Amino acid sequence: MSSWKNRLRQKIYGWSLERKLIAAFSCFIIVPLILIGGVVSWVYVENNRTTMIDAAVENNKQIIRNIDTSLQPLLRLSMFPIQDATLYPIMRKDYNKATYPLLERGQDFDRVNGLIQSGIMLYSDLIDSVVIYHENSQSIIGRSNREYMNLAYFKETFTQEPFIQKIREARGGFVPIGIHEERLLSARGIPVVSIGRAITDPYTKEDLGFILFNVSVDKLKTLWSDTAFSENTTFYLIDESDRIVHSLIPEEIGQPVSAVLGEDIQYSLDGGINTQINRDTYMISSSSTLTDWKAVTVIPKKDLFSIVYLMMGVLVGTLILLLVLSILISVRIATTIMKPLSVLNSQMKLVSQGQLHISFDTQQQGEIGVINRTVDQMLQEIRGLIERIYVEEEEKRELELNALQSQIRPHFIYNTLNVIKWMAKMQGAAGIEEALQAFSSVMKFTVKKEGHDVTIAEEVEFMENYTKILDFRYFNKFDVTYNIDPAVLDYRTLKFLLQPLVENAVFHGFEGIDYRGSLVISIYEEQGSLIMKVEDNGRGFPEDRQAKKEQDGPQDGFNSIGLENIRNRISLHFGPEYGLWIQRREQGGTIALIRVPIIT
Repeated sequence: MSSWKNRLRQKIYGWSLERKLIAAFSCFIIVPLILIGGVVSWVYVENNRTTMIDAAVENNKQIIRNIDTSLQPLLRLSMFPIQDATLYPIMRKDYNKATYPLLERGQDFDRVNGLIQSGIMLYSDLIDSVVIYHENSQSIIGRSNREYMNLAYFKETFTQEPFIQKIREARGGFVPIGIHEERLLSARGIPVVSIGRAITDPYTKEDLGFILFNVSVDKLKTLWSDTAFSENTTFYLIDESDRIVHSLIPEEIGQPVSAVLGEDIQYSLDGGINTQINRDTYMISSSSTLTDWKAVTVIPKKDLFSIVYLMMGVLVGTLILLLVLSILISVRIATTIMKPLSVLNSQMKLVSQGQLHISFDTQQQGEIGVINRTVDQMLQEIRGLIERIYVEEEEKRELELNALQSQIRPHFIYNTLNVIKWMAKMQGAAGIEEALQAFSSVMKFTVKKEGHDVTIAEEVEFMENYTKILDFRYFNKFDVTYNIDPAVLDYRTLKFLLQPLVENAVFHGFEGIDYRGSLVISIYEEQGSLIMKVEDNGRGFPEDRQAKKEQDGPQDGFNSIGLENIRNRISLHFGPEYGLWIQRREQGGTIALIRVPIIT
């Protein structure tokens, strides 16, 4: 299992960035869509299933409530024979003791029929017919239909019917009677349900007869609205004997419910999902506490959830469409990202191969455009830097060559030889050796070619020999003072930085003065830099701007070329923060100051 995971991980790692982006985008879209779609579908299905079943349960309960509410007036009307002052004495009569029994019974019949029409039938539209039976005379003392009565049925069967026996056994109690055919007052035997009550003397408990209300099944249908939640929904009203009172199929009316819905039917007294008849059907039942009748709704699951299945289909179709669109969008986004990256990668490979003149698309938008512009600017700076380095190296070589060539010029050699000639003429040979020794040291330092830098000690030694020769040249016209910090003697610096400054101070600053010249050479460390300073008390020489103008002037005078050489060499080697500065002294003369970094 672990090796399989490792192989899968390695395979994914080996994918291109474009495939990884497509996979990542797809996962980020597919997983939330599936989760959201699944949760929404489940919530929707459960909510609709519960809502529709609850609606069916409530509809059943409402039908039962409607039936009970409609039968309540009949319960009260069934007490009419006892409560009415006219009807009650008639129910207690014994016509065998009357003088004219037939006449008196006929008169009472008319009187009771009038009471039925005015006192009972007007109070309820639900009643289809009323029968009042007189026990003492064993006859019908009153009925709502005076036009027809099945006399044969009355004499042979009526009082023997099970529901009549049930009324008599209740001894004055309210008795609901389920589906049966009404054949006493109807020639064709219409299906009805009935409400009956035995009439008993409240004092003697003598059985005086009974009253029977018949309600046709057709009138009973008015107590509920259309209960079909779908075209295949079936509603049944079942009586206390488990016989079907109402069904959409006329042939099922009056049939035992077991013959229609099966033997294992069980009812719920408080409604709700009671029994699942089979895997595809729900049976919802509610019972009446007044009549013990049951309202039963049978709903096929496919019809109950048809709208749910439709919505599920729409939702699944929408999810699939969104998934396809998301994958296409992911591919498009990945391609849009990878195309400029691929171009950038190809160009960077060329740059890595040394092709620095590659042009990048700086008009590209977004982060890729920023990278393109940054890399293009970087290449421009690299090309400029390479060009500057090339130029600077060329300038360095030229300046070093010029520095080497310009330090010992023909006029210096000429003057030195003149010094030696005058010394030989005026002083004899004693000073010739010293002058020649100093000149040899200067020439040795000048022609030294190993590297561009020397130690401070070597530079100071060179200046001592050089100023000694100058002192011979000008017949001890100036004094030289060295203020050298011993701590800097081992530091290194560029060659020939001080010689042009000393040359200008002596040749130009001390030229034509009538007092003894003073030259002070100082080298020390200050704020992390090496300071070399040359001070003189001469007549001064031109400022920087004037010196540049005179750089083509007489070489025997002010040496401006040497100063520019110093500045350029310091700038090229150490940067613009270092250099040469020249200023006038307040007491007269000039101060030349060089600042360079410390090199150990």
